[in-house]
Amino acid sequence: MLNLVFALALAAVPQQLVVAAGPDSSPSGAFQARLGVYPLNVNVAEPLVRMTPDFRVEPQLATSWEYLGKNTWRFHLRKGVRFHDGQPLTAEAVRYSIAQQVKGGFTSFPVKEDAVRAVDPLTVDFTTTEPDLRLPEQLVHPNYSIFAPGSDPRTKPVGTGPFKFIEYRPYDHIKVERNNDYWGEKPRLDKILFRFVPDATTRVLALLAGEVDLIMDLPREQIAAVQARPDLHVVRASVGQMLSLQLNAHGKLPHDLLSDRAVRRAVALSLDRRQLVHDIWRDEAEVLRTMTVAAILGKFAGQLHGFDHQPAEADRLLNEAGWKRTAGGIRSKAGRPLQLALIANPEMDAAAVELIQAQLRLAGIGTRWDRLPDIASFAARGNAGDCDLNLAAANQNDANPLFLPALIYYSKSPRPFVRFYAVGTAFDKIVDAGLAAAPPDEARRLAADAMRLATDEEAIQVPIAGLFRIYAASSSVAGFVPHPSQTNQSWTAVYRK
Repeated sequence: MLNLVFALALAAVPQQLVVAAGPDSSPSGAFQARLGVYPLNVNVAEPLVRMTPDFRVEPQLATSWEYLGKNTWRFHLRKGVRFHDGQPLTAEAVRYSIAQQVKGGFTSFPVKEDAVRAVDPLTVDFTTTEPDLRLPEQLVHPNYSIFAPGSDPRTKPVGTGPFKFIEYRPYDHIKVERNNDYWGEKPRLDKILFRFVPDATTRVLALLAGEVDLIMDLPREQIAAVQARPDLHVVRASVGQMLSLQLNAHGKLPHDLLSDRAVRRAVALSLDRRQLVHDIWRDEAEVLRTMTVAAILGKFAGQLHGFDHQPAEADRLLNEAGWKRTAGGIRSKAGRPLQLALIANPEMDAAAVELIQAQLRLAGIGTRWDRLPDIASFAARGNAGDCDLNLAAANQNDANPLFLPALIYYSKSPRPFVRFYAVGTAFDKIVDAGLAAAPPDEARRLAADAMRLATDEEAIQVPIAGLFRIYAASSSVAGFVPHPSQTNQSWTAVYRK
């Protein structure tokens, strides 16, 4: 009886939610942005498998899968699933959708457009061009969501998800409504309006004014003000976003200064991560020792050391390499100043960039911060290698422990920026072995080996901090459990009290 009363009371509450998200990346196409899927996932479409908050793989549109040998995986599709336009989920629909993703350059694994073959209406085979036993772990990324044949996910995504697409206005909002025919647990909300609000302070003001119900990426300096309000609450996700410096080790003039390993290591040793975590992120972050979260590496995470703040060692390396301090404080060699061009993700805390500049200057390393107005210009500069230092935010968006090593530092990566950060032949061999390794622990061990080479030895990747994703919401919002990977967020269980 009490459950019935609760259900009736809940039904009387308008189950609509207004969420203030960050900037809209979809119009720019930066980072393969896809409407309603990546980087903002509004749950209109689903991949074959999903990633749990502890980075495991679970069934989603596929109920099971097995490796057949000869670079081929077989996936068995869930029965009775329909797209929002009424079409049934079939093997042919999966084949069509993945072929479009390969053609558009959205994939990070080695496949061609004919990689997927329909075996029967509910069975598909994936054949990669090279050994890849990590494929199920990679397919959890929302970029590999399955869309209805004939639909265009760039303008009107038609998926199988718990919410249906209603409306999109670039740079303003995207709106979805409950899919009453969803195959799984039905959403508790009728509608969600995601408003794009690039400025974090404006998001907070909208929450305080009651204009929105939940905001993403609450600024750390605003936490106390939000917590002081009895009608609001703060929610944190465990680390899933990592900040690091990517060092252009293969640049040509004028971006060739970091081809010297000693200079790269000096940059890494000059950074005081504890000061950054405490002063900038107010301890709402962790000092990072590797390029990803420790959980995905398991027992092998302890093999990675990263860099401690050792200014004396940085000074020694630079002096031995011939970089001498000048009267102005910036080192010089053969008349050339040690002046580096720095770019940073536009969503980065400006104070963090400025403190990194100040720490490097203490070591005699000058930096010119080229401030970029948006994600598109940041991506373009990074892809062109038109910088020495790239202060980037990476997210562990799939369950593959080799995800970030293979995406950014592996010479076979399809991403255009890899030519500036490729670690070398030894690194590539480790990644190849990890992708071909069947036991999960062996893949984790090899991923740790690859990261150790890229970071501890070559200093092409310099870890800085793992950030807690912080949200703030009205006290009327319940059921919101943040995923460490924001792009894998589920909105199904959220409701209004």
